[in-house]
Amino acid sequence: MRTLLYISICICVLPLFTGCDTKQDWIDTGVSSPYHDCSIMEYLRGDKYNWELTVAMIERAGLTALFEGNEPEYKEITFFAPPSYSVLRYLWDNDMENVSELTPEFCREMILKHVVKGKMLKSAIAYRNPDYIITDSKQDGGTELTCISGNRLIAYVDKSPYGGVPDVGPETMYLYSFSAYTHVPLATPDIQPLNGVVHALNYNYILGKI
Repeated sequence: MRTLLYISICICVLPLFTGCDTKQDWIDTGVSSPYHDCSIMEYLRGDKYNWELTVAMIERAGLTALFEGNEPEYKEITFFAPPSYSVLRYLWDNDMENVSELTPEFCREMILKHVVKGKMLKSAIAYRNPDYIITDSKQDGGTELTCISGNRLIAYVDKSPYGGVPDVGPETMYLYSFSAYTHVPLATPDIQPLNGVVHALNYNYILGKI
């Protein structure tokens, strides 16, 4: 039964999310505006399709107050949000059925790997120096971030050509993890509840690879 459900999910997901590149795909947030008149926690709870298991991990980790904006030291946060599908795939890969089978300690560590103190919008992220790949020692672009758990990331923006003209097309945000030595596949950036910003990760994201 689990196999059939997994196949069904894959079939539903594939039309929206194909391949494993790091360009922004699309997560249906329900409305066209990026602004949400509620806390990050309320926003996540309001979209069970994308975030139900993510919310379950946050609650099991005892981090609800952080995502509601009620922690004095973290009035605003940036959340690189793993979708429910990434959590579900992790559970199944480890012969589990429910988030309740994960320890609170594991959930806390995992969630905090995705949280940066303060609000960091795409517009605040520096461009990559196009002469070098992001991991090159000569790379002087991008914006380095340290998550609450201590893992290091670099976010960067690339320009793209349009109509044969360089650097006038869409600007795309990327994320690289210096801790996991991998690009992190982003989907939708700049979802803005009242106490910070959510950058939704792609369904291809493997939980913990950040």
